Amino acid sequence: MKRNFLIFFAFAIVVQSCAVSTSERTTAIKRATETKEYEVSTKELISASIDTFQDLGYTIDVLSPEYGLITASKKQGNTSERVDSDESIGSTIIRGIFGIESNDDIVIIPLTLSATITVKEISNDPILSSLRVNFEGGERKFSDLFFKSFFAALDKSLFLDQAID
Repeated sequence: MKRNFLIFFAFAIVVQSCAVSTSERTTAIKRATETKEYEVSTKELISASIDTFQDLGYTIDVLSPEYGLITASKKQGNTSERVDSDESIGSTIIRGIFGIESNDDIVIIPLTLSATITVKEISNDPILSSLRVNFEGGERKFSDLFFKSFFAALDKSLFLDQAID
C-alpha cells in the first residue's frame, strides 16, 4: 500500500511539472521582453519613441514627458459583428425563401491597436535610461519577434537622431 502511494505521488509530481512547463510566461519574463535599456537621456529616448510610433503608423494619444509616458493607437484591419435586428420572424423567413440578403444587421468595426511606453532614468553617470512598451489590441497576442522588431525600429530611430545631431 505504501509503495503504491509513493508511485502515485511520484507520478502526480511528474504530471504537475509537465503542466507547469507549458503554462504561460511569468510576469518577470514578460517584463524582460517588454523592456530595454539605452545609453541616452530620457528626453532623447522619448523623442525617438515618438518618431518610432509615427514611423509605424501610430497616432500619439497622450504625451507626458515629465512622467515618461506615451500612449499611441493605430487602426488596423476590420472585424464584423452581427447585431440583433428588430425585424419579425416572418420577414426573416421570406428573405430566406427568396434568397434576399440583408446587410443591415452587420456592423464593421475597425480594430484598434494601442501601445504604451514608459521611460525612466536609471542613472545619470553614465547616462542610462529604461524603456518599457506594452501593446494590446483585441485578441491579438504579441510575440518576442513583435517586440524585437519594435526595438529594432527604435534603435534605428535613435541612430538617425544621433546622425542628424
